[in-house]
Amino acid sequence: TDHNVQVHMFICVLGYLLATIAWRRVRLSTQFKITLDTLLDTLGNIRLAAILEESKTPGAVKAIYKLEEMSAMENTLMEVLEIKDLHNNRPKVNGVGVYN
Repeated sequence: TDHNVQVHMFICVLGYLLATIAWRRVRLSTQFKITLDTLLDTLGNIRLAAILEESKTPGAVKAIYKLEEMSAMENTLMEVLEIKDLHNNRPKVNGVGVYN
């Protein structure tokens, strides 16, 4: 329907806007002269591992999240965008998550 197309276009434009804001921030804060596509590819290579702790009592499994090793460029990008410690303070939404 037309409404679905409008919502889809809005989300695409919003995503592009956020990506270009991040790209501009990186270009102004670092010596990196990279394209938006390279920035998104580099950020896409950053991996977050979920380590499940064994529980001694019945109940929910506890997950600890750790970033895998990163290149110097990936590390710098994470610091400039202020997302390096975001996985430690993840927002919690009831009923939404990988291990509920």
